[in-house]
Amino acid sequence: MKILYFDPIVGLSGDMMLAALIDLGVRKDLLQKSLGFVPGTEMKVGRTNRQGVSARTVKFNITKPTKEKHFIPLIRKSKLSTKVKSQAIKIIEKIFAVERKVHRTKHLHLHELADADTLLDIVGVLVAIDSLAIDRIFAKPVTAGRGFVKTVEGNMPAFNFATAELLKEFPVHFLPIPAELTTPTGAAILSSIATPAENIIMSRIESVGLGAGSMNIKGYPNLLRVFLGESHGYLTDECTVIETNIDDMNPQDYEPLFENLYAAGALDVFLTSTIMKRSRPGILLTILCRGQPGKMIDVLFEHTTSIGFRIRTTQRLTFSRRIVKFKSPYGSVSVKLIEYDGKKKFSLEYKDLKRIAQKQGRSVNDVRNELMQLFRNNLVKRNV
Repeated sequence: MKILYFDPIVGLSGDMMLAALIDLGVRKDLLQKSLGFVPGTEMKVGRTNRQGVSARTVKFNITKPTKEKHFIPLIRKSKLSTKVKSQAIKIIEKIFAVERKVHRTKHLHLHELADADTLLDIVGVLVAIDSLAIDRIFAKPVTAGRGFVKTVEGNMPAFNFATAELLKEFPVHFLPIPAELTTPTGAAILSSIATPAENIIMSRIESVGLGAGSMNIKGYPNLLRVFLGESHGYLTDECTVIETNIDDMNPQDYEPLFENLYAAGALDVFLTSTIMKRSRPGILLTILCRGQPGKMIDVLFEHTTSIGFRIRTTQRLTFSRRIVKFKSPYGSVSVKLIEYDGKKKFSLEYKDLKRIAQKQGRSVNDVRNELMQLFRNNLVKRNV
């Protein structure tokens, strides 16, 4: 499996991503031609040093301003591929929606996003990635600064309000630097195209690219690194395991407990029958979660009879997976595709099978067998 793996060493922005991809080997002339749909634009690629390390930089010389309201119409009229157009529009709409939410206004102005630079960074990154013909994109947690920075609207948190919204569900590491390390554009792009992966096993690294941020931060290399290589198709990460033995809870109370644990961010929750002291039958409750277990402990205190918990950190190995849509005679069906070392297997979404079975008056197993055969017949045609 051919992959890209983004490593925000200190910073993450749209221009850093584009610079790193050029340093990786993406042709500058390809990008310049693709970005010609924005009038009065010239891309300048250079080099600089951050903490003694040489890295690429990208800047745009824009002679004709392009306002936000023209971003999507320009993309639609361009000669970009359908895939790039679709991805770019989704990312731009995502940024617009977050900016409106943060400012609670229908009027949109991107302020710190520098207008046309935002559009060029997004499209440039997508064109660069499309040219590499990769299978999957992964990323380490992004970095955020602490304290406050000066903006056109006064002092604001270094971890920008819009950036925080855009990085929901994405892991973030905070550094003791009073600067905006991750920009809204970088956050919007990465959270839209990449799967978070703290640790990934690469069987071969083909090339490495370095993109430099505009700030020279004393004591820190303001760099974004990207790897191009091969992976067998599994990820490793750390998770927290919380366990407790219970022998005095009403079984009906486990349903709301599970709901609250998942709402608090649990990765998995399960029960195991066990025999406890004095030969009493009991339940071993196990929760898997990421990071600190504070929210889980709050839920357990509120919704269980337990008076103590065992907590440990363990490693998980998970196969690469993604959801694809299969157009069946009964409507769209979600299929989970699992990949490892060039091999693939899949499973049909149970909720879709149940819905079809009830509508057709058939058994779930009967529908599953039919759709699995249809999906296999279309697998090669779809090139999944």
